[in-house]
Amino acid sequence: MKELHISLNESGQRLDKLLHKYLSKANTGFIYKMLRKKNIVLNDKKAEGKEILKEGDSVKIYFSDETLALMTGGKQGTYEAGNRKAGIREKSESGTREEEPRGKYEAVNRKARPQRKSVSKKEVKNTASKKEFLEFSKATGSQLDILKKRIVYEDMHLLVIDKPSGWISQSDDSGARSVNEICLMYLMDKGELTERQLETFKPSIANRLDRNTSGLILFGKTLPALQSLAELLRKRTAQKYYLAIVNGKLDEPKTIKGYLSKNEKLNKVLIKKERFEDSAEINTAYEPMKITDRYTVLKVHLITGKTHQIRAHLSSIGHSIIGDPKYGDPKVNSYYKKKYSLDHQLLHSWQLKFPEDLSGVLEPLAGKTLTAEPPKEFLIEPSNTFSKA
Repeated sequence: MKELHISLNESGQRLDKLLHKYLSKANTGFIYKMLRKKNIVLNDKKAEGKEILKEGDSVKIYFSDETLALMTGGKQGTYEAGNRKAGIREKSESGTREEEPRGKYEAVNRKARPQRKSVSKKEVKNTASKKEFLEFSKATGSQLDILKKRIVYEDMHLLVIDKPSGWISQSDDSGARSVNEICLMYLMDKGELTERQLETFKPSIANRLDRNTSGLILFGKTLPALQSLAELLRKRTAQKYYLAIVNGKLDEPKTIKGYLSKNEKLNKVLIKKERFEDSAEINTAYEPMKITDRYTVLKVHLITGKTHQIRAHLSSIGHSIIGDPKYGDPKVNSYYKKKYSLDHQLLHSWQLKFPEDLSGVLEPLAGKTLTAEPPKEFLIEPSNTFSKA
């Protein structure tokens, strides 16, 4: 028998979702059969699987050691080690009331018999140990140290960082380490995240920025934080402001509207003034902060939040962001690259203003504004911002 004690990180999710994460090699039918047979119980009582877990709950799994290892993908060793480090109690017994999988369940799980994988240089596995995380960090640079210096806000539920241009938000095919992975390493380095917790819950970022866009990224340490952030962003009750340096002169505030559709194959969007097939309405407001004959520094309010919205929307009105390889003017970009060695778009996620009526885990941020100081190119004093242009 295995007993899982639900921590704050794992609370707020359904029992069946936790079981799917922990028993990663078991299919849905088998999990629900074990619940019906009371081979999996919640707080020593029969459960349906849709119960919402609370901190301190107990989940007991009455499987033999062999079956449990099979169902978890052979992760018992790391799970138990993580529990010991975290001071979490876990019981193990053999020959209890487990019902062994038969028929299609047995066949499925034979095919899914796991092989242990080590951490590669391209990604950090969910089951990686703290030592592996730190070795991975040391071997591939000092990004963990950089992240520590770029923390804008942190509490027990939330981490907010100022992402540098060039860092990817989430893992992709490039092999580069992502903000998401570096944040996980940071939590493990602090001792706030253990291997055991990674078995059933993985903290993650709540919003994404393009690789060459700098600024604020929200990272939920706990499930309640991620759920609250998702609701906040979905309802658009938090106001998001960016800084952008665009080609040409824009001398008055304005709100522009349009319709956007994304081409998934090209990873590029199309914007038109009128609605068209598979398009979504977008709204972008801007206010000039510095105006020159060659460029304008804008404060941009992202009213709706679609892929590449700011970049493509400003380009659609003839004022593309300087340095933007997808939506920018090649001649303009070439000028700034030669003159200033600029190799990325000048777009920065600057401020996030939280509503006054926040409650729950986000309540400490009610009415507050988080700010990521802009890179040197965005300074709007007359002596700065491409002063020789």
